[in-house]
Amino acid sequence: MPVAALENMLERRWHGAALHGHVLSLTGWTTGIPSLDLALGPTGIPHGRLTEIFGDASSGKTTLAFALLAACTRRGDIGAYVDPENSLFAPAAEAAGIDLDRLIVVRSKAEQALRRAADAIVRSGACSVVVLDGISASALQTHHCARLVSQAERNGITLVALSRGESQPLASFASLRVRMRDLSPLWQSGSDGGGRLSGFRIVLEVAKSKMGAPGRSAAFDAHIPGVTMSWPGGERHSREEEHGEHSASIA
Repeated sequence: MPVAALENMLERRWHGAALHGHVLSLTGWTTGIPSLDLALGPTGIPHGRLTEIFGDASSGKTTLAFALLAACTRRGDIGAYVDPENSLFAPAAEAAGIDLDRLIVVRSKAEQALRRAADAIVRSGACSVVVLDGISASALQTHHCARLVSQAERNGITLVALSRGESQPLASFASLRVRMRDLSPLWQSGSDGGGRLSGFRIVLEVAKSKMGAPGRSAAFDAHIPGVTMSWPGGERHSREEEHGEHSASIA
């Protein structure tokens, strides 16, 4: 193959990143959560790549996705949330700092419709951050992931999948995987001798990173806007996570 043809092929595939003996530096989003941004390193949540945030139900995945979307819309960009399980609660999203006027929400029970919607959004390049929440493993097979990742790379879109960590294609194609490891309640003492649930402490680990060394962990406090839950005797739990320094809105 002629050298010129080889260079053209590499230019199309890697957008010049591997040509002329240098690699273009990746850029990404900071979440605004200091401990997490430190664990992720200088790239943060990378542009043009797939990030998988995985863990059990109610482990803090949505909280982290909301922090990213808040950073996106705060900059004046448009974000998208593909939501097959109708799990996005608009007041919580707004309380987390997301400008709802700059957020596209896609909902459908049909897997084919969700795939087409995700393809169209990523291919358009109109959204800086696209979050796929809870799409089943059968809906995102290897060829679907390959297509989405290729389109995200081409358009510089941050593609984020929230999952249980059971999808092999997601794990393979993700440049960054963040495992939500633990979530514990934060209690606020009440004047009546009881306690109020003020939020949660979230602990996570960088399970895979092509931009830096994996294995780093972080913890941060996510507070519920306007305390809404109280429990008798909860005061004794207020000792939990006294060392927490970082906070974010819970979602």
